[in-house]
Amino acid sequence: MEARVITVLIDVYRVDEAIKIYEECVSPAVKVRDGGIGSILLGDRSSGRGISITFWESKEKQIEAQESGFMQEQIKKFSAMLIGTPDIEALEILVQDL
Repeated sequence: MEARVITVLIDVYRVDEAIKIYEECVSPAVKVRDGGIGSILLGDRSSGRGISITFWESKEKQIEAQESGFMQEQIKKFSAMLIGTPDIEALEILVQDL
C-alpha cells in the first residue's frame, strides 16, 4: 500500500471551508478512483497547517492518479485559500495498525 502526503498552509479564516471541501469532494473522489482506498485530513486550526494523506492500493495506481491530473484537480479546489505551495510526497506504507 502507498500513501500520498500533501502538506499545506491554509488561510486560518478558511479552515472550516477547507474541511468541508475535503469531506464532500476529496475523500469521496479518492474512494471512487481506481486504486484509491481512502484518505485522512489532519490539521491545526490555529495555524492553518494541514496534512492530507491519501491511501492507494499500489505505487502504480498512485502514479496513475498523479499523471492523469487527478491529484492536481483535488489541490485546485483549495487554490483560493492556500498560502504558498503544497509540499507533496509519495511514501510506501511500511507498518499499518489501524
